[in-house]
Amino acid sequence: MTILEERGAGFAYYTGQYTQYLATIKFRISLLLCAVFITSCVRDHAETVQWEGHALQEVRSLSELPVSIQGALGVGRQGMEGVAERGGPFNVTDVVDSTLPMRRFLVAGIENELALIALEHGGLGYNVEVFLFSVSAPQSTPKQKWILLTRPRNLKDVVEQLTNAAKHGS
Repeated sequence: MTILEERGAGFAYYTGQYTQYLATIKFRISLLLCAVFITSCVRDHAETVQWEGHALQEVRSLSELPVSIQGALGVGRQGMEGVAERGGPFNVTDVVDSTLPMRRFLVAGIENELALIALEHGGLGYNVEVFLFSVSAPQSTPKQKWILLTRPRNLKDVVEQLTNAAKHGS
């Protein structure tokens, strides 16, 4: 006597319904994942953000920055003096690996002669450094620097945090 015969015809009907139920769930999960993927692709385009009379075009890679600014940030330097690409490994906490940089690129905004750049800075006091650079200078040095205590998701977040800090006198 087989298990199916022991459990009766109702069990066979039940397992058929269960299989159909699982197929429906898998289909719905697939649709949901496709929707999330499509939404993230649509949302992932670079945007233009207004800040203090400038229209900053969002930049999401160190390689898209002018060479003079890359040099000033430490792009290409090895170890803790360098800067990691967006999403790359770096020393987030005070548990330091000397082969990894202490800073990681988050996002930047560029308009003609101006660049606003946000970098995560790891270590004991994690923070986000925001630098304002002049693009036209052959030896780029930051004209201004701000510290953010919360990690911005994109250029719009950076600008909102800077604007709020200016309103509150920080």
